[in-house]
Amino acid sequence: MNTRQYNYLLTIASCEGLSAAAKKLGVTQAALSKFLAEQERLLGVKLFLRHQKKMYPTPAGETMLEAARNILAIKNSTLQTINRLTRNVSPPIVIASTPYRGAELFSRVFSRFSVLFPTVDLSLKEIYSSAQEEEIHRENADFAFGVNLHSAFPDVCSLPVCREELLLAVPPFHPMAQLAGKNQLVSVSIQSFQDIPFVLPGPKNNIRIMADQIFAQAGFMPVISFESDNGMTVDAMIRKGAGAGFIPKRYLDSETELSCFRLDPPCFEISYIRFLKKRILSYAETCLLGLLIDERLKTNGQELIPDPKIHEFLSAAHDARPSF
Repeated sequence: MNTRQYNYLLTIASCEGLSAAAKKLGVTQAALSKFLAEQERLLGVKLFLRHQKKMYPTPAGETMLEAARNILAIKNSTLQTINRLTRNVSPPIVIASTPYRGAELFSRVFSRFSVLFPTVDLSLKEIYSSAQEEEIHRENADFAFGVNLHSAFPDVCSLPVCREELLLAVPPFHPMAQLAGKNQLVSVSIQSFQDIPFVLPGPKNNIRIMADQIFAQAGFMPVISFESDNGMTVDAMIRKGAGAGFIPKRYLDSETELSCFRLDPPCFEISYIRFLKKRILSYAETCLLGLLIDERLKTNGQELIPDPKIHEFLSAAHDARPSF
């Protein structure tokens, strides 16, 4: 089996069916079905099982898929190494993204992008959202994926991609927890919490920037019982009852230890793709932006902000095929 055929198996698994996989690969469904049947005949085992119009890998299929990922990773790594040794080495595409969450997003995008463009290098630059526009303006990064708009530099394009609601949270034993709804979020005014201590991230964190704006609009300065640059520590201190705090909506399903409120008016954290307005995007860069957006939308709580350019990026990533 060659690397292109290994990619066929991975695409069938990711699309959970032959029809969508064939469309993405640019082959006929009949040809892809024949390929899969031939591989299963040669191996003597079923690689996929069909259930309710979807295809799921068998244990043997999982083993084959893991081997396929490893083989393609080795091939991509080899091509990238060879590319670096040539005289016409292109500099890597530098993506600026926030610490922690940005690094996790980058790791998912990198694996997908390297399959499509094995000779194009990517580099991550971890920068808080508040500084990303300046990095793009100074051409220290090619693209940035961060939250909230600052609009400090007119030569930087900041394209809104998706939004996520910010919630107010307290532990269930907190005096304000009795006001929270059991089956649905209750809206509250931040003024109701003006006598309550708060646990907040450090000043550079975007949630802290948004929180400061919320307090300023409400006309009061909160009592800050604890603050930290470590998001996990902040979450733990909220759960322990050190004070009320703000959490993204994506945490709602997993945070059973917290009682949450919707702010009135609601507050949203908006994610932006940023690059220089004068930049002419290559096909690889267009696909890269589509992959970044696609991976972000897989996170719970994200709501897509419709735009023709966003659709163009997503379509390019969806239709791209490996270059081998």
